[in-house]
Amino acid sequence: MRQYVSSTSIITNEHIIYYLMNEDDVVKEMTKIIKEINEVLGLSSVTMVRLLLNYFHWDKDTLTDRYWEDPDKLLRILNIANPNLSSTDDYNPLSPPSNVDQDPLLKSTNHGLVTCKTCYLDKPLNEFYSLSCHHQHCLTCWRLYLESKISQGSNGQTISCPSRCNQIVDDEQIFQLLSNNKRLKERYQQILINTFVETNRLTHWCPGNACSTIVKLQSRLTDCAQMISCDMCKTIFCFQCLQQWHDPVQCSLLQKWEKKNRDESMTCEWIVANTKECPSCHSSIEKNGGCNHMTCRKPGCGHEFCWICLNPWKDHASRQCNVYREDEANKSQESARESLARYIHYFSRYQTHNQSLELEGKLANQIEQRIHEMQAESMSYTEQQAIYKAFDVLKQCRRTLKYTYAFAYYLYRNNQAEVFEQNQADLERETEALSGYLEREIEADQNISLKLMDKTRYCDQRRKILLDHCKEGYAEHYWAGLDSY
Repeated sequence: MRQYVSSTSIITNEHIIYYLMNEDDVVKEMTKIIKEINEVLGLSSVTMVRLLLNYFHWDKDTLTDRYWEDPDKLLRILNIANPNLSSTDDYNPLSPPSNVDQDPLLKSTNHGLVTCKTCYLDKPLNEFYSLSCHHQHCLTCWRLYLESKISQGSNGQTISCPSRCNQIVDDEQIFQLLSNNKRLKERYQQILINTFVETNRLTHWCPGNACSTIVKLQSRLTDCAQMISCDMCKTIFCFQCLQQWHDPVQCSLLQKWEKKNRDESMTCEWIVANTKECPSCHSSIEKNGGCNHMTCRKPGCGHEFCWICLNPWKDHASRQCNVYREDEANKSQESARESLARYIHYFSRYQTHNQSLELEGKLANQIEQRIHEMQAESMSYTEQQAIYKAFDVLKQCRRTLKYTYAFAYYLYRNNQAEVFEQNQADLERETEALSGYLEREIEADQNISLKLMDKTRYCDQRRKILLDHCKEGYAEHYWAGLDSY
């Protein structure tokens, strides 16, 4: 388990500690937590503790509090046999009798065999297996039953006795019954790991392509985006929404922006054909009925107007909206065009930086080749590392610039917004200069290396200045228009 500290969040400078784990680490972590909880609860089955932890998202404090409030009720909710009650209290009338002497089908035949209640085959009694409920089934039927449950996924939930009683099958019993089936054992182990990661609020799989790393936070956060960097696949992502790291945009605003970009109803052609702006608040409005008396439903607006001429409805009867008035028609069309032009402005720049980020990612092989050349030319280690550092800073700057345009689209104009735009312009200018350095062949010249290092430092500085200003704006409520996201 590797420990890291993330100092990057969207709205604060709060630090978090997180761990990067492999699947073996997860098994050890599960075992440790289950042991800690069972020392408090004192249950007879560690699998029962695991199921309780799944239910409470591996929140140990909540589990212990709720368990001691009413343990019987909690176990009933999870349909788990209460270990403090006798087996008769959990008897299911559909189950076969649990005692061999009471079940004629399990009595010995003339050949000293007994008949399995499930498959009705005669087998020696030592080939039968039962849980504490004493419902007997032959080992073959047990294995087929477990294979069916595990193949279905089971989602890490309860696997109970085949006799339809609520006596759970412990994980160790499952591994014991499947001792000769390595594939199923591994499959069940994977189910346990997946369920731990998916139910635990502190864990996520790394979203990198085919990456098997699991991220675990040291402690639970509020709904605050935090940057996670995977040391295996090098993916940098947001723990909150699992998207590419998107500083300075909050998760909810990014979700709104991406929905706007991919939703067919928000294409420019659709907007022109089907929507108009509210004359009061300028929100886009779609006409959903035949009546031309419109009321803006945006909270705080409620403006009533005519869909045809866009004039206020209260004095609409005194006007002739059938009469063409050139100044009003031009004003309406210009407003619609301005709204579309504004969206296209921000979206095109968002896409351009995203495309640059992807294209510059392909420079990695060229950079590796150049490093090998520098090694052959006996260049210093510092000069070689300067190229790696420049490439890393370039990717960070491109990613930040990409998301600043989503941020800026929803931002209302004020003095602080102008400061933000100036910082954005400075970073954009220096990023293009750094990209130019890397795309051109870097000669084996010390002055070029020094210029590259200076430009890298300055770009990194401008990026931090922009992001620090954004964090300050969140704290001081500079960003009008973003407070609701």
